[in-house]
Amino acid sequence: MRIPRHDDACRLPASARALAVRACAIFLAGGVAVGCMSAGAFAEALPLPQPRPVALPAGGGEEMDARRPAERLEGALPDAASAPLPVSKPSRPAGSGRIDAARAPAPVLSSPPSQAAPAAGKPGGGCLVALGAAGADFDAVPPIETGSACGIEAAVILRRIGDTNLLPPATLSCDTALRLARFTGSAILPETRRLAGAGVRDMMIAASYDCRGRNRVPGARLSEHSFGRAVDIRGLGLSDGSEFAVTPRATADRSTHARLQRSLRQAACGPFTTVLGPGSDAHHDDHFHFDTKPRRNPYCR
Repeated sequence: MRIPRHDDACRLPASARALAVRACAIFLAGGVAVGCMSAGAFAEALPLPQPRPVALPAGGGEEMDARRPAERLEGALPDAASAPLPVSKPSRPAGSGRIDAARAPAPVLSSPPSQAAPAAGKPGGGCLVALGAAGADFDAVPPIETGSACGIEAAVILRRIGDTNLLPPATLSCDTALRLARFTGSAILPETRRLAGAGVRDMMIAASYDCRGRNRVPGARLSEHSFGRAVDIRGLGLSDGSEFAVTPRATADRSTHARLQRSLRQAACGPFTTVLGPGSDAHHDDHFHFDTKPRRNPYCR
C-alpha cells in the first residue's frame, strides 16, 4: 500500500493532517488490504468548513432570532383579521357544576315530622291526653272568658269516668277533672266496693263551674268554682240500686255509709288541696267540696 508522503501531509492544514494519519492507522491496524488515499486527495474529499457567522451587534441577537421564525412562517399562517375566533365555552348556570363526590358535603336529612299527641295543640293538650287515658268521657270546650276574673283556660265537660256517670256533667278545668277521674279510680270505686259491696253507677254533682263568691255570699272572695277548680259531690248511686248520701254522721256511727263517708273524705286529702264536708261549716253539711286551689299544704276539715 502507498503511505502518504511527508511533504503531502505537510501541505495540509493541521486538522486535515491529523485525520489522514488517523484513517491510515486504522486501516493498517485492521489489516485491510486497501490503499490509503493520499493526504492531498483525502483533504480534497473533506467538506470545507462553513464560514463563521457574522457577529451580531450587541443587544440585537434576541431581536433577529425573534424575527426569523416569523419570516419563515410568513404566508403560511392566515391573516389574524381573517382567522376564525375560538368558540367560547358555554357558561354553566350557578350550581350546575359537577361536584366531586369525595368533596361533596353529606346530604342533610330532615328529621321525620313528630307525631303530635291528640289535642296537643289545644290549651292543656297534655292534660287532655292524660284525662282520656284515665278513662274519662269528656268534651274539650273553648276557653271560658267572662270579662271578669272568672273563667277557665282549658275547660272540659266531664260526662263519665269509666262506667260511672256524672249527673249532671261537670264543667271543670282539665286539671281538676283529671284529679277527679284518678281519685274515682283509686279511691271511690275500690272503697265503695270494699265497704258497700257494690259498684258506682252515678256520681251526684251539686256544683262545678260557677262564677260566684264563696258560699254564695255576694261580694265575698271568689270561690274556686269561679275558675273551674272545684267540684261538689252530694252522693253516689250504687250498682245495686241503693244510694249513698253525704250527710252529717256521728263519729261513733259504724254503719256502712258512715264508714264509707269517713274513708272517702280522708282519702281525698292530698289528691285535692281543699277538702270540706259535713262538720266543716253549715254550708257543706250535705256534700263534699273538693278543689285544687294552689296551696303549700292541703286544707282538710
